[in-house]
Amino acid sequence: MKPVKLLNLLFCLMPLALAAQNKLNYRIFYNNALQDEGLLVELRFTAKKASDSTYIHYSDGFWGEDSLFSCLLVKAEDNPQYRFRLQPDSNRIVLYHARSRNIIFRYRIRQDFTDNNKVFFRPRVQDAFFHMFGQSLFAVPDALAAEENPTLQADIRWEDFPADFRVHNTFGSGQLRQQLKVKLWDQLYHSAFIGGDYRIRSFTHHNKPVYFAIRGAWLSAYADEDHLFEALKKTIAIQRGFWKDDNFPYYTVVFSPMCTQNDSLYSGQSVNGTAVHGGFVIQSSNNPFNNGDIYTYMLYHEMTHDWIGGRIPMKNEELNYWFSEGFTDYYTYKNRLRSGDFSLKEWQKEFGEQVIWAHWQNPERNRPNYVVRDQFWTSRNISKVPYRRGAIFAFWLDNRILKKSGYTRSLDDLMRKLLKTCVEDEKQFSDELFLNLASEYLGEDISYEFQKYVLTGEDIPFAAEDLIDGFSVQYEEGVPWISATPEGIALYLK
Repeated sequence: MKPVKLLNLLFCLMPLALAAQNKLNYRIFYNNALQDEGLLVELRFTAKKASDSTYIHYSDGFWGEDSLFSCLLVKAEDNPQYRFRLQPDSNRIVLYHARSRNIIFRYRIRQDFTDNNKVFFRPRVQDAFFHMFGQSLFAVPDALAAEENPTLQADIRWEDFPADFRVHNTFGSGQLRQQLKVKLWDQLYHSAFIGGDYRIRSFTHHNKPVYFAIRGAWLSAYADEDHLFEALKKTIAIQRGFWKDDNFPYYTVVFSPMCTQNDSLYSGQSVNGTAVHGGFVIQSSNNPFNNGDIYTYMLYHEMTHDWIGGRIPMKNEELNYWFSEGFTDYYTYKNRLRSGDFSLKEWQKEFGEQVIWAHWQNPERNRPNYVVRDQFWTSRNISKVPYRRGAIFAFWLDNRILKKSGYTRSLDDLMRKLLKTCVEDEKQFSDELFLNLASEYLGEDISYEFQKYVLTGEDIPFAAEDLIDGFSVQYEEGVPWISATPEGIALYLK
């Protein structure tokens, strides 16, 4: 063979080798002692080249959790052909083996904590059920994880699961074999997988399936499962109608109890909602003091993330939390008002107390945005700042656009334009993109106000001239309280 032909052959083979590594086969095995034995996962793939050692990626920390290697169990009897070394600091498992490209590696996922009210993102593995996120379930070749957001093909088989142990996730329901072509970081790893004694209900919206998965015997506000299901139906219709976007081929909501207590020893409520690819997850403590309104809030908030943070992807994560969390929270309140879920009086009370008043009472509210980024996962007070700061800035901007346009346009129009821009032009959200759109809708540059109120963190000094007709502001102990007339609300929701 001539050298040039050999070179051409090598170039042809290289993509095949690269593609082989992106094809991952998983077998997940049921056993009737999941709590003790863990959920057994087998990973098979073909490496790019033959070697006597292989690096496997497993995330030791994500979403504020750390030391997740304590949920990972690698046993010699499951892998007699390998020696192995765990390296949590590098998110890595090193396998030593005879020289080969073909890897078959088994590991187990287990629960590493006793059930309590404040653990949200660690795997839950009990005999009756399991609940975990994709990043905790799936190990991948380390070289694949080193890429920015690679596309992979995952063939997932659920082995030996009995019919009454339901398998459900954000890619399908009741499917014992799943063949996925997905992005690693924002799809496979940003997903939820559950199984066991979950009750699965479904409906269609514009011929697209929506699933509701719930387990446990709920107390108090969450005892009426039909009410929860109907609230989901209503929220889907309102949210997708607002965004004018129903392009969701599959969608699921998972609602799970954490610790259940039916006495008064624990009278608070711990609840967390997390948007994932193809849906979202709610986890809540379960006791007679549960607040049902939090469920509705979570439905609106987490579903808004389908667009803000989902189809409008963030370029700079925590630096953009003022938008991804703050504007999401703003539209949680505005769309609940729009849907009739809030009366005018209720909206004034809830937005005034839970957003404005709560922000002014936060001793960390004036922290610069870069500090919020650095300390978001370490301080509860700081973690609340971008939600409320962003929501208050959104309210200020919404009023400004309405007034400047003579009530012909609002922040709603800007948001839909932002969605269209990000989807059609494949752009990520950035401060620059946002400010350019704001200038388009306002006819003026608000870079100075943005720097002052969002990045530096100064309080917005609301005055009557900042608000649309029918809205007013008064200060009590330095805190602005917003009031509105029915006529003002009509303009606000126009």
